[in-house]
Amino acid sequence: MAHVSGRGYWSGRPITLTFLPGKPNAGIVFRRVDLPGRPEIQSIASNRRDTSLRTTLVGNSCHVEMVEHVAAALYAMDVDNCVIECDAPEMPGMDGSALAFAVALERSGLRKQPATSCEVEFAIPLRVGNNDQWILAIPSCDPGLTLQYQLDYGPDSSIPASTYTYKLERDSFAQKIAPARTFLTESEARGLQSQGVASHVTYRDLVVFGPNGPIDNSPRFEDECSRHKLLDLIGDLSLCGLRVQGKIIAHRSGHILNGTLAEAFSKLKDSELPNRNRRAA
Repeated sequence: MAHVSGRGYWSGRPITLTFLPGKPNAGIVFRRVDLPGRPEIQSIASNRRDTSLRTTLVGNSCHVEMVEHVAAALYAMDVDNCVIECDAPEMPGMDGSALAFAVALERSGLRKQPATSCEVEFAIPLRVGNNDQWILAIPSCDPGLTLQYQLDYGPDSSIPASTYTYKLERDSFAQKIAPARTFLTESEARGLQSQGVASHVTYRDLVVFGPNGPIDNSPRFEDECSRHKLLDLIGDLSLCGLRVQGKIIAHRSGHILNGTLAEAFSKLKDSELPNRNRRAA
């Protein structure tokens, strides 16, 4: 069991997450303990709904949102079966990263279960997107999953271009990917707050880029933005319900495009390779 508490970025509401072991083959489940009947939502691609700047899951007449950082930590830590009890719909924003979730899961102790997870290898390249934003999944002879994110918003953007490549590994996730924080431009931040959302969020709660770089903050990595985009990609990809093997290259993709790829992967279950032990938090 593990607990993480914080406030939602969008709503400002306080929320506590409790991570509980899931039953074998049950997958990742969010349980809304603040609602009558404690309804549950499966963390799967078919429950995803397109939402700006975040990933939302809908089921049983309720929803959870901003789930991508929680989902990324679970996937990277090899947790296949887990119940996440939450007392509000929006996941805690914390410092804009997945570090708090990864640390809590690691400290909770993970255990193997008497079941196997399903891995899928793709035999031919799979591409989603257009010429400006795209994701390409290609076969690879190397074991596991390697991801690359190419971030480039053009010469006029205050957000620096960067590319980061990462082989998904439980032992390195908390050091290389989980600490990378949410980022946006100063104009985007002001626009959101003018709409009455994220009014409590300060420049210290995430990375806000002004004309001269981050405002009242310092980057944790030179390529923190592309690392964070990889974090989002891992979380969104987890919705496919499979352990993906191969290489994924993403160019300026976001949550909606990531979700499209997860939906495509979820249809490949005929190629399942059940050769990994499941773990529960």
